[in-house]
Amino acid sequence: MMWKKVSVAVLGLALMAQEAMAQVFPVDAATTTTITSVKGDIVAWGVVFIGVALTIFAYKRVKSLVR
Repeated sequence: MMWKKVSVAVLGLALMAQEAMAQVFPVDAATTTTITSVKGDIVAWGVVFIGVALTIFAYKRVKSLVR
């Protein structure tokens, strides 16, 4: 009886994860992914990560100066 509940829960999680991934990575048949757009995405994510790293560094630096 317990295995039946667990298997239903696992199946539900798998279906929800599939739907969530479809929203995170939308695929449109009308558009094709080109190397240029992939490079642009990589550069954009790099800028975001550098910005986050610099923000954390600046926060720690200012926090240490204030003490």
